Amino acid sequence: MRYWAFLLPAFALAQGPYIAEGLRVGEVTDRSAAVRFRLSQMPAPNKGKYQPPRYEGTRPPALPETEDPWLLPGGVPGLAGRARLWVGTRPDLKDAKPAEWLQSAAKDDFVLKTSIPGLRAGRTYYVGVEIHSKPEKAAASFTTAPEAGRRAPVKFTAASCFSWLALDHDEGFDIFPSMEKFGPNFAVFLGDNVYYDTDPPRATTTEAARYHWQRLWALPRPLAFLAKTPAYWMKDDHDTLCDDCWPGRDPDWMKPMTFAEGQRIFLEQTPIEGRTYRTFRWGKSLQIWLLEGRDYRSPNTDPDGPSKTILGAEQKAWLKKTVEESDADWKIIFSPTAWVGPDQPANNDNHANAAFSTEGKELRSWAGSRKNVVVICGDRHWQYHSVDPETGLHEFSTGPAADRSALGSPGEDKRYHRFHRVAGGFLSVSVEPLASGSRLVFRHHDTKGAVVYEFTLGG
Repeated sequence: MRYWAFLLPAFALAQGPYIAEGLRVGEVTDRSAAVRFRLSQMPAPNKGKYQPPRYEGTRPPALPETEDPWLLPGGVPGLAGRARLWVGTRPDLKDAKPAEWLQSAAKDDFVLKTSIPGLRAGRTYYVGVEIHSKPEKAAASFTTAPEAGRRAPVKFTAASCFSWLALDHDEGFDIFPSMEKFGPNFAVFLGDNVYYDTDPPRATTTEAARYHWQRLWALPRPLAFLAKTPAYWMKDDHDTLCDDCWPGRDPDWMKPMTFAEGQRIFLEQTPIEGRTYRTFRWGKSLQIWLLEGRDYRSPNTDPDGPSKTILGAEQKAWLKKTVEESDADWKIIFSPTAWVGPDQPANNDNHANAAFSTEGKELRSWAGSRKNVVVICGDRHWQYHSVDPETGLHEFSTGPAADRSALGSPGEDKRYHRFHRVAGGFLSVSVEPLASGSRLVFRHHDTKGAVVYEFTLGG
């Protein structure tokens, strides 16, 4: 158990705890939301920027056992304490009501998570945190989803591949203020929110893994974005353990960190409670599905065949059943990895690869034969809009969060690509109600927010 209180002046501890990592609001429905926050010793992360030692190759060194991640630049030392949320419909919280008190503890990394039930559809809410006295202003805001039977305009952004080594601004990625200007109702982060194995220091311990989240997601730009935008979080390989990992693959060079510990830390760092595959409705026009691509997969190295899977039998059955049951105008499936691609032939980690070709063909055939089903994927370090030549299934790749991470494309393929760009940025989607039905407008943006491609479905 670490408190490191002796490092701080007495007056600072008397004023703490603080919430240096801000609020992460997520799992928003038309009636509820979830919130994750963490109590810290100081109001901001440790000053400075981490300077890794020199190393060769793509595998950075781990921290020496004598060095504590909490003390590194960008680290956020935690602190035990009590706090509670106030939730209202006014920014000044004059009409806010308090929730129950929560107690943080070292065993949970001083993280507090709670749900906000009993909300009204299509309403904006403001959330404050009480630690010492009733908060005077909101720390975050969000808008609930429209009622399932109502067609309403909806806007969202999607992004992935947040490598710390590729940061394009000291205060956080350029895409955060760019997405904020778009004014999304929500954001989807499709995985690789941190890179335990390739960003220094290599996260071989629980505390080092937590440090990866602190030094990136407590920067001013993501804090400002998440204070106004609820997010749905997904994970992939690098924010579970290491590149192309699966259950039971615990390489010696990541130990004592394990796949199972990576699963636990992801839930600790996000507002998610329970299983990581789920679906959300945003009015009559839109329903989204968020898939889990790591927890149930077969080893990538197994021979392909009917039993080899990324989704697992239970998740796949759930996906097909809930899509069939949905009466939404548009059904968007978010996958951490590609369904259509194309990808590099040498890769073996997604449904666009030969290693999972049987399940890939099954999913593309099923989704392509359903009305108004679209796939949005992360993981690929280039932006694209592909249409599967066999089934007509549309897939949009967000690309990486920064230009420095753009690499690895097999090149433009006219059989698939409507758009192909090896650069960073994000994807935005607008749901626009029409006199009868609705349409989707997909836009690929560069890191500064400029639209580099636009495509409309419907209408």
